[in-house]
Amino acid sequence: MEESGLGRWFEYESGHAWCESAYKYQTLPYVAEFANTVTNLPIIVLPLVNIMLLRPYLKEVNFALVFPQLLLTFNGLASTYYHATLNLFGQLVDELSLVWIITVFLVVYIPIMKWFPQHFSARLTLVRWVVFVVTALISALCFLEPNLNAVALMLFSIPAAVVINYEGKHSGIPDIESFPSRILALWGVAFSFWFADRLLCDFWLYLGTPYLHALFHLLAGLAGYTIFIMFSMIDIENRSDTHRYTAAVRYFPTKRGSIFSFPYISLKKRSQ
Repeated sequence: MEESGLGRWFEYESGHAWCESAYKYQTLPYVAEFANTVTNLPIIVLPLVNIMLLRPYLKEVNFALVFPQLLLTFNGLASTYYHATLNLFGQLVDELSLVWIITVFLVVYIPIMKWFPQHFSARLTLVRWVVFVVTALISALCFLEPNLNAVALMLFSIPAAVVINYEGKHSGIPDIESFPSRILALWGVAFSFWFADRLLCDFWLYLGTPYLHALFHLLAGLAGYTIFIMFSMIDIENRSDTHRYTAAVRYFPTKRGSIFSFPYISLKKRSQ
C-alpha cells in the first residue's frame, strides 16, 4: 500500500528524480544522485565568500545584504539534501528557498534599483509587504503540483534576466558593465543543461553521461554568485555618500576575467 501522510514527504525517492538516478546509490549507499549532490558545494560556499569579503561594509553600512546570500547558501544545503534522498520534502524546500531568495533579494535591493519607480519610494514598506504576501501565496501553490514548480521557476528567470541586464547596463560602474552578459551566458548554458537532462535522459544514458543537471548546478551557482557580486557593487556605489569604502572587482585565478574565473570584490576603506 502506498505510504500516505507525513511519511511520504520524507520517504526516499518520493520526489522528482533526475537522469543521474539511473546510477543511484552506486557511489555511496546513502546518496541517490552523487554528482547532483556534491555539485551544490559552490552554491553553499560562494555566497559565504562574498559575505566574508564584504564583512566591514555589511557591519557598518548595510547588513541586510547578508540575508539573500545566506538564503542562497541554504538553497545549496537544501538541494544537497534533496539530491541525496530524492524525497518530496527536500524537493519542496529546495524550490521554496529559491522563491524566497527572489523575494528577499527584491526586498533588500529594490531601493537601489534604477527600474524601481521613484514615486513608489515613499511607499517602500507597502511594496515590500506586497512582495512578501505574493510570495507566501506562491509558496502555498508550490504544494499543489510539485512537479511543475521547477518549470515555473525557470519561466520566472525571463523577467529576472531583463532586470539584471537593465541594472547592470545602467549602473555606471565600469567593473560590472560586462556582468549582465556574463550572467546571462552562464544561465543560458545552465538552463540548456537543465532542460536537456529533463527531456533527453535516454540519450544521455545511451552515451553514459547523465550528468547535465550536475553541470547545471555548477553554472547556475556561478551565475547566482555573480549576481550578488554585481548588486553588491551597485549597493556600495549607491550608498557612497554614507560610507568611506571603495570597491573593485578582481578575478581568480586570472586577471582578465574569463567566463570560468571567479569574480570577487576587493574592498578598501578611504583614509579620509
